[in-house]
Amino acid sequence: MALPKKLKPNADAVLYSDSRHTVVYLGTKGAQEGSVDVLSYLVISDGEGLIVDPGGYHLFPQLVQKVCKYTSLESIKFLYFCHQDPDVCGSIPMWKEVCPQAKIAIGELWVRFLPHFGVEDIEKNAFPIPSEGATIPVGKIGVKAIPAHYLHSPNHFTLYDPISRFLFSGDIGIALGNFNYLVVEDWIKHMEFLYGPHKLLMANNKAVRAWLKRVEKLELEAILPQHGALIPKEHVKNFFKFLENLKCGTDLISL
Repeated sequence: MALPKKLKPNADAVLYSDSRHTVVYLGTKGAQEGSVDVLSYLVISDGEGLIVDPGGYHLFPQLVQKVCKYTSLESIKFLYFCHQDPDVCGSIPMWKEVCPQAKIAIGELWVRFLPHFGVEDIEKNAFPIPSEGATIPVGKIGVKAIPAHYLHSPNHFTLYDPISRFLFSGDIGIALGNFNYLVVEDWIKHMEFLYGPHKLLMANNKAVRAWLKRVEKLELEAILPQHGALIPKEHVKNFFKFLENLKCGTDLISL
């Protein structure tokens, strides 16, 4: 199922759907003026839900409403956070209030910080993702957490859904700047918004290539980052080429 081309940044939309599996963009771009935009997603598989990068506290009220359009809060099995930054996980305490049954799926390095969000009984409430990655068991097939360490977090993961063939890429593929589209159409124009954050936030080209080696042979319909715009299938190779040649982070230090 191809990614829809014309999507409104501030409106929730189904990106993929079949009789057992649904992926929803939760319409979070531009939700809070003056803050970093967050793109949040919902995966429902065989009646079980996973929320991808729910964001900070200001997104929580509208995300609850939008999630409830597609599934019940009781069906949410996992709250997934690609890394530890507050724009990703600032809403953890509120989500645990309304979804007490949901486990927090996050890199094992960050589990020790969960008590600072008021999360107790870590064994009961957390699904630590080991550094080598894991399958998060939502639905009968699950989604795969693929290591993306040092891009930009030292314990960062991307999430591959083998049914929709979407890659939730976290901070890889983020675009920052003054643009109002949600799905990339003009690749050359979009690169202007990619270069700055990737040059600044990615550790170095070695880390980038390590991630590319893990994902470049996956069957992909789209890349869904945490900020910016969705990258459809026809631009995935362009994006990988952009990353392959990127000089960033410590590559730019002169001694």
